[in-house]
Amino acid sequence: MNIRKAVLSILLIFSTFFFHSSVKAWGPDGHAIVANLALKFVNDDVRKNVLAVLGDMPVDTAANWMDIIKSNPDYDFMRTWHYVDFPKGTSYQPSDQYNIINRLINSYNELSHKKLFCDEQVKFDLLVLLHLMGDLHMPLHTAYDDDLGGNKVTVQYDSIKTHNLHWFWDEDIIRLKKITINDCLSLFEKDSSFSKELNGNIDYVAWLNENRVLLDGIYDFPGFMLDQKYLDKSATIVKRQLLLAGLRLANILNRLFYTPAPAGNLDSLALTYKNGIPIQDVEKNMGKKVTICAHVFNIRSTPAITQITVGEKFPNNPLTIIIFAKNYPNFSQTPEVLYKEKNICVTGKIETFRGKAQIIVEEESDVKVN
Repeated sequence: MNIRKAVLSILLIFSTFFFHSSVKAWGPDGHAIVANLALKFVNDDVRKNVLAVLGDMPVDTAANWMDIIKSNPDYDFMRTWHYVDFPKGTSYQPSDQYNIINRLINSYNELSHKKLFCDEQVKFDLLVLLHLMGDLHMPLHTAYDDDLGGNKVTVQYDSIKTHNLHWFWDEDIIRLKKITINDCLSLFEKDSSFSKELNGNIDYVAWLNENRVLLDGIYDFPGFMLDQKYLDKSATIVKRQLLLAGLRLANILNRLFYTPAPAGNLDSLALTYKNGIPIQDVEKNMGKKVTICAHVFNIRSTPAITQITVGEKFPNNPLTIIIFAKNYPNFSQTPEVLYKEKNICVTGKIETFRGKAQIIVEEESDVKVN
């Protein structure tokens, strides 16, 4: 079966009929909230590029497509992509199984090299990413295997017919508390600490571990009855998880769907700056504070240092831009998001390290994107 073409061809057929009938993580409203939150926080060019990939498909439909096709048995092989369950008191162990962590890694890696793939595959991976980032932040999608992530735990709230705990978290909390995207945006405005998620590391396992910490509270109720106090407490968690999912998805989309700048000679631009020099003249200006304009060919970041290759591909690049970790907070976004494949003008003192010219920058204002 050609997965890409089959999925895209049946998507709109199934969307109308099954949208409200199949079991979904977060439900259609929750997944739509996550995707639309992400598109509010991405860079303008990224939003344009993501929407171009989706084409005529609405964002809400794109965010829910993995649940929409779940009613078709031909796609049962994708069911395990939505979750990873393992015993209480144990840690996630990497494996080659088809679970949510491995599928997110796979989709991210393919989108990182999307120039190598056809348009259908890029859209397929984007749809997976939009959905599974929502699933990953629903705690019962990374829960205990003995009760199938709460699916075997019978619960009842008020006069609602008996459901299982997983369903209650998927569907009922958002519906009963009428949670909307505006609730999540309000939470973001009230707590500035959330903004760091737009620049954080992409770490699916760390996010999974955050979920596991929440599980004791999620399972904390007497018998099978859920009361108003439980609902209110759970709604607070849901709003926070939806916001985290949206912000982290925005961070990922910014890394994957930026618009590359055309590589070219930028010496004439550099000469418009005071002390601007052609990049080929770095060796003649050691120890001087200059401005150099060049194309970014690669960025390598670690928790300790970021190295930005400019001018040519490594190892032929005439200059490397250095940002040390202590200065990461001085930048509004990660260097990858700000500068990858962009044309930049950097101002600073030319130094040498192991025979290679470099400029150490400490502030975002030292680097201009053109």
